Amino acid sequence: MKKTKGYLHIYCGEGKGKTSILNGSAIRAKGAGFNVEYFRFLKNRPTAENIILEKLGIKIDSLYKFSTKFIWEMNEQEAEVFKTETYAGYLNVKKALQNPKVDVILIDELLGAVENGFISKTELINDLKNRLDHIEVLVSGRYSFNELDNLADLISVITPKKHYMNIGVSGREGIEY
Repeated sequence: MKKTKGYLHIYCGEGKGKTSILNGSAIRAKGAGFNVEYFRFLKNRPTAENIILEKLGIKIDSLYKFSTKFIWEMNEQEAEVFKTETYAGYLNVKKALQNPKVDVILIDELLGAVENGFISKTELINDLKNRLDHIEVLVSGRYSFNELDNLADLISVITPKKHYMNIGVSGREGIEY
């Protein structure tokens, strides 16, 4: 049975696990027979979850293709290309929000794209308010903002209490990526 009302989830904070929440939610939704669209902003490095999600029929549409650098590693010219590419990718999200065949949309690092000024807060709020009613939307990123919080139906803040990266342990394949 298909859903009649879709809710807006926000997973934010400085703790580890926001993307993992979206990955698990994608698997759950796909297992329930929902049509899933998964978008990812600000990240374009290979990760192990992409392999298994694709085997399950969940393709992550990486909206960042020209480089594998993080924003803070880019020079000004690269950042401008990144901004243009990010907004062009956001147009795919806008289409999905109006697609009657889509049930669940996951948007990883959307909050970071907004925080960096690549996507307008006003435009995002309008697009989310005007999405088709049945579409469930899950977004992640470090920092949310008041207008989005007011629109959301669920907000989880992931706060680190302790992390081994603070003692110099780098990201590890199969654990962090």
